[in-house]
Amino acid sequence: MTTGTILRKEHATYGHLLESAKTLLDKYAFGIKPHLIATGATMRALAEKFGGDANTWEIAGMLHDLDWDQLQKDYDKHCGEPLETMLSEINAPPELLSDIRSHYQSKYGADYPLDSLLRCALYTCEELTGFIGAVALVRPSKKLFDLEVPSVRKKLKDKAFAAQVDREQIRKCEELLGLPLDELIGITLSAMKGVSGEMGL
Repeated sequence: MTTGTILRKEHATYGHLLESAKTLLDKYAFGIKPHLIATGATMRALAEKFGGDANTWEIAGMLHDLDWDQLQKDYDKHCGEPLETMLSEINAPPELLSDIRSHYQSKYGADYPLDSLLRCALYTCEELTGFIGAVALVRPSKKLFDLEVPSVRKKLKDKAFAAQVDREQIRKCEELLGLPLDELIGITLSAMKGVSGEMGL
């Protein structure tokens, strides 16, 4: 993506499915559920910043790893047929699956590029929500309420901490969204604090 490219906000809106999406979350997400709640809330906050459809962006965040608990860490199947079957239960439009697949760029990037603000937001924030959750759990409080941006930024520099998290993917927020890293952390942290009770943090 070249600097100065004007991106559409989203390929389609499917915000009318929000309540149905929540039923899928309750049905299929267990261990992954806090991460999905966090990413949904963050995507809603980012939609509000960029003028996107808030319900649509929340759904994409909420369901992006919906299949994970069923796959036993089988990355090859992630965002594949099992997820497509789950989404068919709510008659989701094809754009929802496409938006979700875009966050898995190493596998689906050629077919589902980061060519909307929604997709760029999901790609950069979903790694960050997981990272912030991990940071909260190693604090004395094990909660989000007393976690601030500088503490998250400091942990990001510690490559040994949550080593599986792709730091470069998070930092792409500056290139893809024109959003400084500290601002993305702040938006994400604020959104996650707003749903901390649902997350158990």
